[in-house]
Amino acid sequence: MSNAGTALASGGPGHRGVVILATDTEVGKTFIGCALAQALCHAGIVVKVRKPVETGCTSKDGQLVPADACLLWAAADKAEPLDIVCPLRFSLPVAAPQAAKHAGTSLKFDRDIAPILQPVTLTANDHAASAKSFWVIESAGGALSPLTDDHLNVQLAAFTKLPVILIAHDRLGTLSTLFAHIESLAQRAIPIAAIVLNRRPKQQDADNLTALKAWLPHLVRADSGSLPPPVVSVAQDANQQAVGLELLNTMNIQIKP
Repeated sequence: MSNAGTALASGGPGHRGVVILATDTEVGKTFIGCALAQALCHAGIVVKVRKPVETGCTSKDGQLVPADACLLWAAADKAEPLDIVCPLRFSLPVAAPQAAKHAGTSLKFDRDIAPILQPVTLTANDHAASAKSFWVIESAGGALSPLTDDHLNVQLAAFTKLPVILIAHDRLGTLSTLFAHIESLAQRAIPIAAIVLNRRPKQQDADNLTALKAWLPHLVRADSGSLPPPVVSVAQDANQQAVGLELLNTMNIQIKP
């Protein structure tokens, strides 16, 4: 393992929010994002959600419908129009740049994604506005998969300077994948608010939770002053409300101003 160490912080002064990243696609980012958004709303916090890009959208009445973004939108009490939550939608269920190319266009981070995230950065510099809202931003695919023609999904966190919730499927081989992502985030100085081992099977040969907790101190540089991120284990049939409450109680992040 490298000595890069994980970066753990609230994301910097004024920043209140998280970016939902995962080690792969289809591992439950939206489930976790919705759980957190609902728990925050129930705690009386205004939640603003963003899923800048969604692929695999279905068509209804001539409009592309982003299923995951719709769930996030509902979990945040539909505080903003859906078109603001998820403005970039494509029908082909592949990585966003490929889906855009199939639709006859292209995606560039500074041109297409940064303007969508600009309210997050503006809020971070406005303490009064920051005190009123909490951001939940979901990536499109795995953290190290392409988001645009020139950036990976992890750029969502690098650009906003928000900490991440890193989600992995609790299965054989997940530790290696998780360690690689943890080190990748550390090299980019991106804070980790929590790690979620999702969809834990009822019976499993490997105890990934125990092994991960044992290894995390070795991934944190001894002189960095950082603590290992908390790990949340979520069963396949977990109750979403309970998951959200657990995240609020365990995340290394400032929830209230």
